Amino acid sequence: MKKEQHVFDAKTLTRQQHSGVLSTLSVSVAGYPFGSIVPYFMTHEGNLIIYISDIAQHTRNIKADNKVSMTIFDNLADDSQASGRVTVLGDAEFIKDEKVAEQYYSLFPQAIGYKQTHDFNFYEIKTKRVRYIGGFGKIFWINQDEWQVAVENWQSTSTAIVEHMNDDHLDAMQLIVEHLFNIKAKQVKMLSAFNEGAHIAADEQVIYMPFEQVCLDSQHVRQQLVAATHAARAALTPSSTEKSEA
Repeated sequence: MKKEQHVFDAKTLTRQQHSGVLSTLSVSVAGYPFGSIVPYFMTHEGNLIIYISDIAQHTRNIKADNKVSMTIFDNLADDSQASGRVTVLGDAEFIKDEKVAEQYYSLFPQAIGYKQTHDFNFYEIKTKRVRYIGGFGKIFWINQDEWQVAVENWQSTSTAIVEHMNDDHLDAMQLIVEHLFNIKAKQVKMLSAFNEGAHIAADEQVIYMPFEQVCLDSQHVRQQLVAATHAARAALTPSSTEKSEA
């Protein structure tokens, strides 16, 4: 299997999950790592966005030393040793970006009210290196240049894709969600579109639909979504034989 496929699989796992174990260097117990569960989302480039309170221990640790790691895994897996997991190592930096905030709140709407109770701020973990374990015997280091991609103008491309799907193709998304995730959603809404897949809100649940391959432009994304719609329609529509027997 080519290295590109392992990178794609690692990114898919990272986008599918919504929280991980953030490890920081403790200021209260010097020399020891401090772990905490933190929600996140991954940017187009491949960095992680977290929204944390100034009074939290991990934030105090970051302000003293911003070298961190985030370990991400499927917490519903029956065998955590046999399933995939990703550890992102990087530098956590304070950011203030309205587009980042908008994307975060779309994935975590409950976070909108956090500012009213605590002093929360966004930090971006600038990825330096990634450790990916895809199961027994599938262990890889992924370097920064392999993980991060050039995404010039992708933000506007993503916005256009999301708006188009939400304006014109809600029925297609309902089919895709039912086929891939066995969810018969009354309401669907695309929240994001990345090179590797898209987030969709299905009723109260946020799910991630990975593409078959990395997309380089909006036309490629369209091809992936059209293919997914056709596959869903074919799988969910009774055949002519079944109709005649019924």
